[in-house]
Amino acid sequence: MAPHGLVATFPSASPAVDAGAPARPAVVDLFDLHAPALYRFAAAMLRDDDAAQDVVQDTFVKLMHHLAAGGSLPNAKGWLYTVVAHACRDRQRRAWRWLPWIAERDRRASPDATGRFEGREALLAALHRLRPRDRLLVALRAQGLSYEEMAAAARIQPGSVGRLLARALDRLAAALAQLQEIPR
Repeated sequence: MAPHGLVATFPSASPAVDAGAPARPAVVDLFDLHAPALYRFAAAMLRDDDAAQDVVQDTFVKLMHHLAAGGSLPNAKGWLYTVVAHACRDRQRRAWRWLPWIAERDRRASPDATGRFEGREALLAALHRLRPRDRLLVALRAQGLSYEEMAAAARIQPGSVGRLLARALDRLAAALAQLQEIPR
């Protein structure tokens, strides 16, 4: 089942398959399997549903171009998460560098909003207080990626993932504790 707003369009005729060529995963199958989780991951990173949909759609367009150019895909899930993570990071960098703060577009709730720090909202608020790399590592781990896949997506050494993830989780716990101390 595809997330709301994500649309996949593919040619009606399948290209001829060379009997000697290795089998490639069907883009449609990969979309059906990974698009919902990729969307949730991008939405958590960007805090913007429309931008998350764009990132996921762009990722599958890149996948089609990659496969059409004869690119290999030994780990489809890792490849997809890496492309989404990089696209989210690029969008965040552009937003931080070039867009001014506009009060009318600020969607953040005030600290005295009722129910702001309960359950999921508390976790999301604490998650968005983290530095981008910490947020990325926590979100990738929440999606079930291996340390190797996380290292590729975050552009860090595989041996550093455990230590950096542990520190990110400690910072997340501290941010949650700090949010709970704010008077309502």
